[in-house]
Order: sequence, then structure tokens, then C-alpha cells
Amino acid sequence: MESIKIYLTLFATSIKARMEYKASFLFYVFAILSFYAGQFGLLFVLLGRFHEIKGWTMGEMIFLYSLHAFAFGFTNLIFSQMVNFDKMIIDGDFDRVLVRPLSPLGQVIFSKFEISTAAHLIIGSTALYFGSHLANIEWTLYKTLLFPVIIMGGVMIAGGIRLIVTSVAFWTLRNRSLVHTVIFSSKEFINYPVNIYNMGMQFFLTFIFPIAFINFYPAHFFLDRSGDGLLHPALEMGTPIVGIIVITVSIFSWKVGVNHYQSTGS
Repeated sequence: MESIKIYLTLFATSIKARMEYKASFLFYVFAILSFYAGQFGLLFVLLGRFHEIKGWTMGEMIFLYSLHAFAFGFTNLIFSQMVNFDKMIIDGDFDRVLVRPLSPLGQVIFSKFEISTAAHLIIGSTALYFGSHLANIEWTLYKTLLFPVIIMGGVMIAGGIRLIVTSVAFWTLRNRSLVHTVIFSSKEFINYPVNIYNMGMQFFLTFIFPIAFINFYPAHFFLDRSGDGLLHPALEMGTPIVGIIVITVSIFSWKVGVNHYQSTGS
């Protein structure tokens, strides 16, 4: 119970620190919204010209994007500190984390919550509304109950990948280029249906680097597109299972990294 109070204190302190610079906070929210607006603009231009992408209509594409925005929005909210974790190691801040009688991972996560990523959730909610309407999704009770489970699975996948990349810093110290390549650049692959890529890339995004489970596979269930363009129909329900596998592997890699850690002496 005492440790929970400490984590909540860290959480509250993180929010207060972020909100201290309101202009910076509002500018960052505006930048995120502008970025997504640009991506939506490109999507509208493409669909306005070609009407569909690999059989996916405007509404279906917007819904696909909503799953993407929700998953990465919550991931950025929870795992934002992982992006700059290498700086904690280089500056010696991680040494202080290890001497406290709390989980090192919990301390790192609760030390920073990027609440400005609420912009992602605004975009996700907007895309969900319009995507559902344009794609004529029938929201049954089963679909409604499954939706947060799918989002949670997507967060475990995206967050787990982020944690694995973070763990590399225990050996390399700096991993900034890897962070930008694996965490930020790679998510562009799922802005569009994965079946637009060749079979080799589909296999990679499904079984090696499984970000296709964040939105592409579960979208088939909600859109009633079962089996259409899938490597196998059963994959559309695999997001929670893949999420558990990825987050388990990531926690193991983190623990191995912590055991390997040697202070930089800063």
C-alpha cells in the first residue's frame, strides 16, 4: 500500500511539472493535432483520387487509424519516459532509482507521464466516431466489450516494443537512433492496410515485429471483413495474446538489462 502511495505521488508530481509550462504544453498538443491533420489530409487526397486502398474504403481506413491513434496515445502516456531513458543512464540518474526500495521499472514509468498525448486520444475518438459512421459498423455488445481489450492489447504490443528498445541502452548506453527508427518511424507502416505490402513484409509485421496486430488484424473483426486480405482468419483475434507475449518478453529483457547494468560513474 505504501509503494502505491509513492507511485501516485510520483504520478502527481509528473503532471504538475508538465503543466507548469502551459504554453509549451498547449504548443505540443497543437503540434500533435497538426501532425495527425496532415496525415488525414494525405489520406483524403489518396482516397479522393483512388476511392479505396486495396479494397479499404474511406470509413474503414479512418477506423483503422482510430485503433492506431488510441494504442499509441495510451502508450505515449504511460511509456513516455522510455524515449529518453539513455539520458538517465548517462547522467547517473538510474543509480538513484536502484537504491530505492521500489521497482526500478515502476519508478521510471511513474516519473513522467506525457499528458499532452491526450491529443492522440482526441484524434482517436474523432476517428472512431466518423470511421464507425462511414463504415456502418454495427456496435454489438460483444464488439463494445471487446474494443477496450483490443486497445489494451495494442498498448502492450507498442509499449512492450518500446521497453525492449529501451533495454538495449543497458549495453549501448545511447540508443536514440534505434528509438526513432523502431518506435517512431516503424509505426508509419500501419497507417495503411498491411496487405498493401508484399508477403514477406506482411509476415515480418505479423510474426517478427507484430505491430500489424495493433490495428490491421482486429479491424477485420469490427468491420466484419473476416478473412479478407489476412494471412489467416484466426489472426484477427490475436491482439490480446500477442500483447501478453510481447510485454512478457519486454519485462524479461528489462530485468536482464538491469542485472547487467553498471554505473557510468557520473
